[in-house]
Amino acid sequence: MKNQYDLLNGSSVDFDEYEEIELTASEKKRMKKRLKREIKPTRKKARPLIAAAVLLLAVTPVMMQNETVWASVARIGQQIELLMNKPEGSFSGYKKTVNETATDQGIQVKVNELMLDDGQVLLGLTISADEFRRTALGLNRDASIRPGELRVKIGNMLFFDSASSIREEPTKNKDGSWNYLYALKLTQADTNGDGKIDVEGYNVLDHIDPNKNYQISAQFTSLDFEKNPGQTKSGNYRDSYGEIKGNWTVHTSVNGSKIIADTKVYPLNKEIPINENGIEGVLSIKEVRVSPVSIKMHYTFTASKGSIRGGMDVGVDIKDQNGRNLSESGSGGGTDKMLEMDGEYRNDKDVIMLRFIPYVSDHEKDSSKDLTSDAFNLKVNNK
Repeated sequence: MKNQYDLLNGSSVDFDEYEEIELTASEKKRMKKRLKREIKPTRKKARPLIAAAVLLLAVTPVMMQNETVWASVARIGQQIELLMNKPEGSFSGYKKTVNETATDQGIQVKVNELMLDDGQVLLGLTISADEFRRTALGLNRDASIRPGELRVKIGNMLFFDSASSIREEPTKNKDGSWNYLYALKLTQADTNGDGKIDVEGYNVLDHIDPNKNYQISAQFTSLDFEKNPGQTKSGNYRDSYGEIKGNWTVHTSVNGSKIIADTKVYPLNKEIPINENGIEGVLSIKEVRVSPVSIKMHYTFTASKGSIRGGMDVGVDIKDQNGRNLSESGSGGGTDKMLEMDGEYRNDKDVIMLRFIPYVSDHEKDSSKDLTSDAFNLKVNNK
């Protein structure tokens, strides 16, 4: 049974019910820190997971963009760009139209579009089931069937057990189906076919031949659904959700030449000493990667004094030249002395400068401090 955080994956809200509200900088900071939670994080084999994934765009009616709250998305399954706040068709050179449907147990999973990005694959999906199947599942009348676990195979590399996120279109289609944007990190792979992860920290674009087309399969091994309240035996929150095991696999091909050519890597090699709130150590940032789709950064924090368990967090925010916070999501793990994180940040078209701002936060006290004296800037060529 999924934990309470997993059950939040793919949650949706009716954006029309919320008015546009101007937020102060302090309000936005507090909001972002409160939203830190687990969204199918990368599973670390050798140490317990302590860092949670952050996904502002998927789970709250309050969304920040251009310093205001926004709520305008549509046709997610057909246009990957729209939920990512990009002009329609702006990823046409990177994504591929698939329009292939897999059916199992009377449930259809249609992959509308697929896009390979730096370190991840994105799928535009539509999931549907007939009335008989919905009734048999005890499906809540207006509830959706959501995508569950995904395994992606590119060539001979099988990716699974990695961090993932789901964004759900606020309203269902006229035929009762639902659209989703599903992103899977391509960071952990089975390279020898034994069903076990043997490569971690993998970066797919660094290992793809730009002159080659690769066969790719996307296999959902489970789907999730919310039960009809009248058919929930215990009334327990977790008991309100069910899982459908099956095989929904779609095959296509992918070429990474354009996304590889347009992804830029900027070496940073920054080591920033931290001494705040009883925490001492070194924050290390090796590089930042900027693709047409996203900005990604891997960083570590090694504590020499104090513990980063119990609600303490050391991290990095990224803002653009106008002061807009670009932070979107993150996943990672560690111990009480070592934190390892992969951060993802929104890449807006007009971003020409990135400002990196380390911070230390205490979630128990609901406080956070930006270490502005250690902040630094980077000019980027973002086309």
